[in-house]
Amino acid sequence: MPTKAHKRILDAATRLLYHDGLHVSIDRIIAEAHVAPMTVYRRFGGKDELVAATLERWSAEWLGWLHDRIDRRGDDPGQRMAALWEALEEWFATEGFRGSLIANAAAELRGEPGHPAQKVIAAHRAAMRQFLVDLAVMTGAHDPAGLAAELEVLVEGAVVVAMVDRRPAVGVSVHALATATLAARSA
Repeated sequence: MPTKAHKRILDAATRLLYHDGLHVSIDRIIAEAHVAPMTVYRRFGGKDELVAATLERWSAEWLGWLHDRIDRRGDDPGQRMAALWEALEEWFATEGFRGSLIANAAAELRGEPGHPAQKVIAAHRAAMRQFLVDLAVMTGAHDPAGLAAELEVLVEGAVVVAMVDRRPAVGVSVHALATATLAARSA
């Protein structure tokens, strides 16, 4: 069971890593969390493991948030698909939006294949792909895996455009592309 100190460490790491990237020092995380250095090292072992734990927590919370937004629409495939793009647009418009912590970490760690966060990144991406396959299956698409792969590109592209160009409304354009893709795959 996580303690208050454990939660404070992960909260601080999430804020700092999301805002400033993985180069944030462990000393800065310790100071922000108001814990002793040994508390971090006892709970996580070191910075790499703390980064992995932070990404795992972010992934679980973000995927949970996305599932919740979609599930609110019930079982209608069209409504669920629309909810996906609306949820992303909502996320893009949040104050301090800096893209996906997972994608940002993947970019920063591309030269470190042995980093413990790589497993978390792979698991998050697999969970997102499965989410999109499940959504595609519900639509009745002839090739759900193909549709899910196209939706993944649209989602990832929308996240990057929203972050880099600071265009939260990109979700509207991508929703239109997804609708056309779905129509083509369902015909």
